[in-house]
Amino acid sequence: MSATTVTAPAVRRRSPLAHALGRQVSVAVYLACWYWAIALVVLLAATLIVWRVNGSVDVSIVAYARQSAIWFPFSQAILLVAALLRVHVAAGMTRRTFVRASLITAVSTGLGYTLVLSGLLLLERALHSAVGWDAEILEQGFELTGRDFPAMVGELAPALVLANLCGLLVGVVYHRYGGWWGTVTLPLTVLPIVATLALAGEWFGSFPLDGLLGGAGDAPLLTGAVLALVTAVVYVALVRSTPVRTPR
Repeated sequence: MSATTVTAPAVRRRSPLAHALGRQVSVAVYLACWYWAIALVVLLAATLIVWRVNGSVDVSIVAYARQSAIWFPFSQAILLVAALLRVHVAAGMTRRTFVRASLITAVSTGLGYTLVLSGLLLLERALHSAVGWDAEILEQGFELTGRDFPAMVGELAPALVLANLCGLLVGVVYHRYGGWWGTVTLPLTVLPIVATLALAGEWFGSFPLDGLLGGAGDAPLLTGAVLALVTAVVYVALVRSTPVRTPR
């Protein structure tokens, strides 16, 4: 009689980065679904009200969703650090893994909101055109009337991505230094997103940077890329040097 050895199939486990990234992205997708579902209802209601009052809707209503698409994920990024950094380390994973996952989540969330908002702007333009309306964008610092999809993405992405990176930075400063210093340093931690909006003419009109940065079309992308890199570097440095007290 011979004995046979049964070998159990190897269990394939996800890497720590894949595990952390999956958890963070799933929460971001869940919140994004709720955000855009509510936004669509609000935008449709606003369009119907303007149509009822004026008899036509010759401006873009969707364009006004940009501000909430900037600041809602910003607050979400703050909570990501506040809620998950300590739990992440307590589970035996490293700060390095958390940093990588949170940066990927922040950037992908910003790009996702950018693509959805750009698509909705084009859809709104097509629907308005079908009924003989215009779709002029009147929001200050948002010159995209009649522009194509790549131009919209290039215009929207810097602010929407930077908002999430600033949210991570705000969250880690509050985590490391507490509520008092976290609040006092807000003008610095939100400076990248504020600077991006200001340079786009959001509040103070246009800045004469076109010649310095290579043209009006390149300025938002170049300034956004530089500010995003600086924000990410500062965030990484703070997370790696932040003492994390784990529950016993």
